[in-house]
Amino acid sequence: MYKISKDLPQLDREGFHFRLDYCDPSEFAKSVAEKELRETPENIEAGLKELRSLLKAETNLHCPMDNDLWLLSFLRPAHFYPEGALEKIKNYYNYRRKYPELCKNLQLSTVKKVLHDYNGSTLPQRDQYGRRLYTVLLGKYWNIKKFTREALLQSFIAQCDFVRSEPETQINGIVVVVDVEGMTMQQVFQLTPSYAKRLIQAIEVGIGIRLKGYHIVNNPKIFDIAFAIIKRFTSEKIINRVHLHGTDMSSLHRFISPDCLPECYGGTLKSAKQSYGPEFYEVFEKYESDFDQYQEYGFK
Repeated sequence: MYKISKDLPQLDREGFHFRLDYCDPSEFAKSVAEKELRETPENIEAGLKELRSLLKAETNLHCPMDNDLWLLSFLRPAHFYPEGALEKIKNYYNYRRKYPELCKNLQLSTVKKVLHDYNGSTLPQRDQYGRRLYTVLLGKYWNIKKFTREALLQSFIAQCDFVRSEPETQINGIVVVVDVEGMTMQQVFQLTPSYAKRLIQAIEVGIGIRLKGYHIVNNPKIFDIAFAIIKRFTSEKIINRVHLHGTDMSSLHRFISPDCLPECYGGTLKSAKQSYGPEFYEVFEKYESDFDQYQEYGFK
């Protein structure tokens, strides 16, 4: 896990290929990295060397300093400024220390039920800009008696831990689509200020991934209440990347090509499913022992 490989586990189902892209980035991603992230062979070499030196000085922080790909997952969003990457690493682990109810002893088995109940997952198809797509299914898809709000957030955090070290994702980031069709007042009550704060901090510092867009679809009027709560804790940078589309899928298509979306969102992918939790869980299992090992890192 978190190392470049040419031989990667792959699952083929319903015409889709499910795998984690721990391989060299595409030519398109390389051009984006050079243009947007200051990525050059010289900056990679110098950035890795300096970041390792800075981490060695942090005697209370235990992390995989020998893993280039893991270090690049912080250097890339920091535009190869080692001090900025160090700050992102500290924020990443501080989030886990601050919210142990979400992150302590987080295992793949912890989120198995959420993934198998289709409450949101990574999608097999990247968007037209090479960004990972992730769906969150709330509203009529969320049984609050069966799954707590914490369980849904844990699933998101765990999946981000897997995709964060994909070079393609490090460079291009992720886009989140949130389907809140049929949201109820009982569900709005779940989105308390304290939970909203944990959610936003996860997005901003706790997952270590470039969030390139946050799209709300099928949102009823009642969602305005929940959104007002969330906005209180959200930076202007993130707010500017949030888009509310209602039931107008043509509005969503201005940001995400229909070629990359399932039919239920007006896409052309021959699938009615919004989530592929069981399929990705099967792929994640191939890396489970490595995932568990990486959960042991952090502040001593």
